[in-house]
Amino acid sequence: MRFPIFVQMKIIKLYLIFICCWLSSAIIQAQTFNLTIDDNLPKCIEQEYYSNPQNHTVIRPLQIDISKYQDLLDSNFSNKENKKWLFDNNFISAKNSKKGFYLNPVLTNISKLDDGFYTENGINALTWFGTKFSANFIGTFIYSQPRYKGKATPYNDIYIPHFGKATVDSAAGSYSYLNITGYISWQVADFMNLQVGRDKVFWGDGYRSLYISDNSNAYPFFKGTVDIWKVKYTILYSYFHEKDSITGINFGAKKYSASHILSWNIGKRLNFNMFETVIWRGQDSLGNRGFDVNYLNPIIFYRPVEFSLGSPDNVIMGFGGRLRIFKTTHLYGQFLLDEFKLDELKAKKGWWGNKYGIQAGIKTYNLFGIKKLYALGEVNIVRPFTYSHWSYMDNYGNNSQPLAHPLGSNFAEGIANICYQKNRWSIKSLVKIYVNSADKDSTNYGNNIYRSYLDNVNEYGNKLFQGDKHKIISTEISASYILNPKWQLSAKIGFRRLLNYPYDHTSFNSYQNMIFFGLSTAIGNREGLY
Repeated sequence: MRFPIFVQMKIIKLYLIFICCWLSSAIIQAQTFNLTIDDNLPKCIEQEYYSNPQNHTVIRPLQIDISKYQDLLDSNFSNKENKKWLFDNNFISAKNSKKGFYLNPVLTNISKLDDGFYTENGINALTWFGTKFSANFIGTFIYSQPRYKGKATPYNDIYIPHFGKATVDSAAGSYSYLNITGYISWQVADFMNLQVGRDKVFWGDGYRSLYISDNSNAYPFFKGTVDIWKVKYTILYSYFHEKDSITGINFGAKKYSASHILSWNIGKRLNFNMFETVIWRGQDSLGNRGFDVNYLNPIIFYRPVEFSLGSPDNVIMGFGGRLRIFKTTHLYGQFLLDEFKLDELKAKKGWWGNKYGIQAGIKTYNLFGIKKLYALGEVNIVRPFTYSHWSYMDNYGNNSQPLAHPLGSNFAEGIANICYQKNRWSIKSLVKIYVNSADKDSTNYGNNIYRSYLDNVNEYGNKLFQGDKHKIISTEISASYILNPKWQLSAKIGFRRLLNYPYDHTSFNSYQNMIFFGLSTAIGNREGLY
């Protein structure tokens, strides 16, 4: 597939504009780095970012100035008069006016009473050179020996949530995994940043994202960001590995994606954003396709216009926004559109191809006027067969895991999260309730995005929660104390209760009570592992 000549000329002109702006740009003011995507980070960091109406909060990892980040941690958690190396400083720190280096340990050792343990230990290194180049590297070794007493495990024999392929010791009932992430960042100009590495992204303002989240394991990427006036535009090229989750064949097959997100801050209270991604397999019936250079074009929503070319690639789009209604309170939402026909939607006959998802939420950082009392309420609904495709190699997944919501599709979810922080202490309550419907009698009801949508049970008559309907309630309360804010190391203790029962029955089908405690370093979300 080749672009028409007039489109090629427009792309060339756009690149020339970027180069001219770069050559004529002002001196870069500061060096930034990517803030870790982790719900356990102190909310004061996120609140600081949300307090500035010029920031684009939907595009994560958030980029924050290194010096400002260190000052923010010192002002909130450190004893300025008597700072102690072990509790207030980086493990190794060396810097001057032009370059610097931080090295901190990763220490996560969570014990679960009568339910095994989880460890993840390694190093976190951050370095920068002048105001243009920075690099962040995190390397950890994960070891877990869970005991589930006959209950369903949260991972299968090979793949585990958020990571992918693991080394499994069946005799010991344990698994291990080497996790290496990192990136190199080049601040080309004060308005342009380029990054290459292996990591994750999260595009959204909520607890979940229907665009793209940190649910799957990390992947190689190239990312370019332009921040001009009130608009921030990010292009993400990603490289995935895949296997057939149904048959287990084609181990290590390659797939690619090109994603765009445009965030526009309209005034001081309203943000509007648009999302697009296209996914394609690395090898098709004609041979080794590899990365399709046609998707190097930076123009958002150009690909859907080209549907007339008959490309089989999977295109997903979305629209969202955020509205600040009070000083520290925000409404947010997303609408994810995989596929639909307006005539079929109006007919209301339950056509299987009307695939979309909706998110609506509210978050506040000073609930009832209480400083540092954070609260979030969120609802997510995704129709059957959303994110799936005619082949698993073109679906919206990576390493047998959804790239967006961990539940896949055909579900509704409600989340309530409250967290209060006082100095280094914090207490958190998290409740998740969701209803989803899995396949029944080997029939595809639209929950598993790794099954072909050609296997839909009915052409018409499809509806939310069709299939084997279940309701799951997860309740968690925890308390933590930040041992070292620079390492993001906390001591944590908590209780989690999980109930799973058929939706039409009052008695639960299974339950799990868990008391957990230990050390935890905030380097990324680890939902479902401890």
